[in-house]
Amino acid sequence: MAYFNLKNAKIKAVAASVPDDVEYTTDYNDLFGKEHVKKFIMSTGVQRRFTAHRLGVTASDLCCAAAEKILTELDYDRSKVDALIFASSSRDYLQPVTATILQDRLGLSDECMCYDVPLGCSAYVYGLHLAAMHINSGCRSVLLLSGSTGEQLPDGYVPSEIPMLFGNGGSATLLEYDEMAAPVYGLLRSIGRDFKMLASPFSGQRHPFWPMVQQFGYETACAYRDMFHMEGMDVMRFSLKEVVTMINDFKERFACDYDEYEILACHQANKLIISNLARKIKFPLAKIPLSIVDYGNTGCASIPLAICEHYANKDIAQDTGKILTCGFGIGLSLGIVGITVEPQNCFSVFRVKERYDDGLSFEDYR
Repeated sequence: MAYFNLKNAKIKAVAASVPDDVEYTTDYNDLFGKEHVKKFIMSTGVQRRFTAHRLGVTASDLCCAAAEKILTELDYDRSKVDALIFASSSRDYLQPVTATILQDRLGLSDECMCYDVPLGCSAYVYGLHLAAMHINSGCRSVLLLSGSTGEQLPDGYVPSEIPMLFGNGGSATLLEYDEMAAPVYGLLRSIGRDFKMLASPFSGQRHPFWPMVQQFGYETACAYRDMFHMEGMDVMRFSLKEVVTMINDFKERFACDYDEYEILACHQANKLIISNLARKIKFPLAKIPLSIVDYGNTGCASIPLAICEHYANKDIAQDTGKILTCGFGIGLSLGIVGITVEPQNCFSVFRVKERYDDGLSFEDYR
């Protein structure tokens, strides 16, 4: 089993950002009907969300801004960052990886190791494990960047499916070597047999785009390419069976007492899943930040966003920063990691509207 317990990796700071464009769930009253929207809010908890599609900002823009926040606030020596991990399925390009572009944007050393981890809602907890391993293999500092944004939509686009659940966000977590650091410990799992439950099945090489155009026509092929499929009830069962089993196994392995932890920062799938998960594992719901209310389901950004929301909006004088993080989703992929953060370095969530200009144009590639 993929249990781990890694020492020497100190979580120095966490920052999170969202696009500077807010939508309220009630904005969709005319499109879907007030009663339907009301029921949606009751079941999911989502009252508003921040979206990137009108601004054109990407997950990397949000993550870059969060990393810049940490490096600037701490006046951090950028030459010490020996690795950058971009843990996200919202990559800027099919090729190259986004991490190397972020290394240049942040002014990091050419000696910095960079790579992408294209996971979904479990990306942050997997990224914590990878970052801690790099610290223990010789890196002085590691930047873990994790975020999620959706497709940019054409003007006048009217959605055929309810879009109100998903928000956009980005984050940065700085880890550094410290022999006195509290351990980073956890459990990671994968259930690949159920991958069809959550998938964008027609976006890659298994079902390539142009053969779909030949078979179905251009418009239908585009619809297939952009499809995100979710089997709602199966996702609920996965969350309340496999995730619960994993958390209970973690608790038994590490002899955890929930009273020791200030919060459980878990993936914000929806309010109903979170409340039922808390009941199943007997974790106090009051100690699970519900960032989904104001930000929606922000995918892999939801855990660091919940951490920042919790510590930046309260008196932290007596806080230890000892928390649990839990991510689960597409893959199917899931994990739980115990960490200790520095509450004073968990910065307030802030808004971003600047979009990176990569200097590329279609004319250059004719």
